[in-house]
Order: sequence, then C-alpha cells, then structure tokens
Amino acid sequence: KRLLPMYDRSKVKGGFARLKEWDYYYVGNDQFGVALTIADNSYMSLDSVSLLNLSTGFQHTWSAMGVMSLGKRGFPATSGKGDIAVEKPAYALRFENDGKKRVLTVRVDNFQEDKPLTARMVLTDPPEDSMVIATPFPTKKTAFYYNQKINCMRAEGDITYDGRTYVFD
Repeated sequence: KRLLPMYDRSKVKGGFARLKEWDYYYVGNDQFGVALTIADNSYMSLDSVSLLNLSTGFQHTWSAMGVMSLGKRGFPATSGKGDIAVEKPAYALRFENDGKKRVLTVRVDNFQEDKPLTARMVLTDPPEDSMVIATPFPTKKTAFYYNQKINCMRAEGDITYDGRTYVFD
C-alpha cells in the first residue's frame, strides 16, 4: 500500500543497461483522457502523449524515441517526490511532484497533421493507500519489476488540441 521497500537505483546490479525507469500518467473522465509517458529503458528513451476522445472515438498517440539514454534522463529516486522533464525543440513534457501535488505540462508542436497539443493538469488528493508491486522474474531470482500505481487523484486543468479545449475540473 506504500513505497516499501524503498527503491535505490544504486543498489540494482547489472548496470544501467538493465535498468528501466519510467513515469506514466493517465488522466481521464467518461468523455476524454490523456496518457503521458517519459521513459528511460537504458538502450532507448521514449516520450509519448496519447489523446482519447471517448465520445467520438478519436484516439492518437504521438511518440519520440531516442537511443542509448543509459539512465541519464534524471529520474527522481522515488515516485513519492521529485521531478522529471524532457525539453526538445519540437516538444516538452514536465512532471513536477512536490509530494503533495503533481503538475503535468505538455507541449507537442506537431501532435498530428501539423496541429499542436498543449496541456497543463494539476493532480491532488492522493489516496492514503496506493498499489505497490514488487514482482520477481521467474527465470532470474535477482531480477524484479517494482511499480507504484496511484489511482483516483483529483485532476484540474486542460488539454488543447485542434481548436478544442478539454477541461478537467
């Protein structure tokens, strides 16, 4: 229900080539949603934004990949607090987490068909309990997958794309 054991990347054996870290958010309601990812999988990085309009059936995912990020993206040591950001000429994603609220900002200049997407959302009121999973790999007893999922935070903010603003309130 909480972050125990505490993750410490310096104690993960196998080097950065074996370390995969990411921060993923899905913010949605019964009409629309957005999924945001910043990832460092050692051999490759991934930045991704998906927009879903559940009323019309529209969905589109924009992604940018890089090679050999090797743990250099600057992920915080814990999902409980810390910021991660990526800024490139054509896009920027920033996930700020002060331990009380999370501020997600996005700019993609060419999300689809030369149309930009921007977003700013503030997530608050994390529940007291979250889902924390430490899953060993069955074929290698020293390898594991460690994950925290925090569901049902309150979202405020908006996403603007193709002349429409989607508002979370």
